[in-house]
Amino acid sequence: MDRTKNYLVRALEMSNSCVVVMKYTKDEPVTRTKLEYISENVKQLGMNLDSLKGGFRLPKDYIHPEDRNGFIDAVSIAAEKHTDFTYRVRLVGDDAVIRNVDVSSQYIDFDADYYLIEYIFHEIMVPKEDIAAERNRKDSATMIITKDVFRKDDLSEIFGIYANAYGLYSTVVDQDGHSLLPPVGPEAYLGHYYDMFERPENQEMFDSIKRSALMQDQPVYMELDDGNPDSRVSAVPLMVNGVHLATWMLCAHDKSQTAALRIASREQYRLAELVSGYIQRTVVSGRRNKREKEMEKLLEFEHQQKAVIMKLQDLIHGDSVDAVHVILQEAKNVLDIDYAFLMMRNSTSGSFGAVDDYVSYDGTMPKEINFEAFGEDERNRISEDGYVVDQKSMTNRIRVSVFQGFARAAIIYPIRVGGKSIGKLVFLETRRERIWTESEILFAEMISRMMSECISFRRGMGKNGSSGSDLLEVFHQLAIHIFVRDKESGKVLFSNSALNRQLGFDFVGQDSRRIIPDGKEEYESYPGTLLEKPVADRGIRKWRRYINEFSGIYDVTEIPVEWVDGTEAIAVLLRIAQD
Repeated sequence: MDRTKNYLVRALEMSNSCVVVMKYTKDEPVTRTKLEYISENVKQLGMNLDSLKGGFRLPKDYIHPEDRNGFIDAVSIAAEKHTDFTYRVRLVGDDAVIRNVDVSSQYIDFDADYYLIEYIFHEIMVPKEDIAAERNRKDSATMIITKDVFRKDDLSEIFGIYANAYGLYSTVVDQDGHSLLPPVGPEAYLGHYYDMFERPENQEMFDSIKRSALMQDQPVYMELDDGNPDSRVSAVPLMVNGVHLATWMLCAHDKSQTAALRIASREQYRLAELVSGYIQRTVVSGRRNKREKEMEKLLEFEHQQKAVIMKLQDLIHGDSVDAVHVILQEAKNVLDIDYAFLMMRNSTSGSFGAVDDYVSYDGTMPKEINFEAFGEDERNRISEDGYVVDQKSMTNRIRVSVFQGFARAAIIYPIRVGGKSIGKLVFLETRRERIWTESEILFAEMISRMMSECISFRRGMGKNGSSGSDLLEVFHQLAIHIFVRDKESGKVLFSNSALNRQLGFDFVGQDSRRIIPDGKEEYESYPGTLLEKPVADRGIRKWRRYINEFSGIYDVTEIPVEWVDGTEAIAVLLRIAQD
């Protein structure tokens, strides 16, 4: 039929992709589903087409056990909201190859009783240079005592070579039965091992294997309760510094393999001891180097942060028209993220509108964030203290409902002016999994405060703005000299702390002509004038002159403002000339 033909055409047009359409009954759990259509090229992802068409397996059964429940939750949310989403999973083929796959869904509502969801499984191919870089990174990294040490290539080869020599299956699992190394062995049962201990009925069996392995100084040899009467397992614990990190299992699934397993298990315990000793010696010798490298990296990052903060200080209190954009760009570079952008509150509706300013890794505008999908507690946290989510805390509800499936990590801080939340500063990671460090979170918070200060400064210095107490407090903290004078009389309405210290007295109420005479004609004829640069924007004027009171050459910026009582005034900023 035409619809089926369309699915096939789309599958053939997409490299490393296949199309799956599932049928769901309304008002029923999404786990009650039926295969409606699947493209022939699912074989390239390691799926068995005959098993799927025959109803013996569903596509979700090929999703790695650690990713499966999350994917089902995402489908449930999408079905409830009638929204599309993209979700990354690991797909375990019958060939035991683990593939990283993006699953994109499209909701199709056909009638009142059922609906269809079309899934496009697209394999993410890792470039060879990235693989090489990752291997070099792992080789140069110093090993520490964690479960990850079992993923090192040399250890994987040791277990694999031993198992292949006897024609057996080998797998290494953590204390909960999750695979630490890809299983090796003959093809027939490889895919079986990714689900071995995920199923509740097998958990008791694994607990028994683990307890027995820890209690005796020889391999545990027992039947493997998987429905095959010839299945056997020989298991030994892998211990480092007295800590049980993992269990190494050799498995057999027919009579000839069982005979080989009895022989192989005799030396399995000794080999496990040698591997454990190797890990322990490597860890002890390398621990100091790793700690030193981590400290050097952290200090370098913090030095970079301080350099950027110092660079931005003058910018946010100056008159640069693109200060907000520059702050976003600098923050993006330091944090090495995909997007940094500002969202401002709509004064009429009270909701957060479109992106006000942004920078991105590819020049594209970030997708919309559905802040309303956050819970009330989460929204309050964002408005008050900020919100951080990454690989450790990202839930499928947040990933799909809030970020529409495109974000993997985010830091969101409020922008506050005059004690009120007027916007949000958002940092997003979309292309890789990420766990934020404490230093990165602190830097993001500092940038949000600088952004608030920058916006507060500009709103207060605008021609139609007002100089509230919050803005005056900002002025007092600045190192540059600032005063505000009545436009007509020249009387000083405000002077900041830096200027008062330079003068040795409070300048408020004095005649501003003591420092700079007013009137353009006087500027031009004043003996110390060096340069005049009028700026058309908002009546701002910038010029340079010698100031007798300070015995130095200063850059002067004059900005028309409206004082708190409605008086027309001029804000004067004085910076000592740098060139």
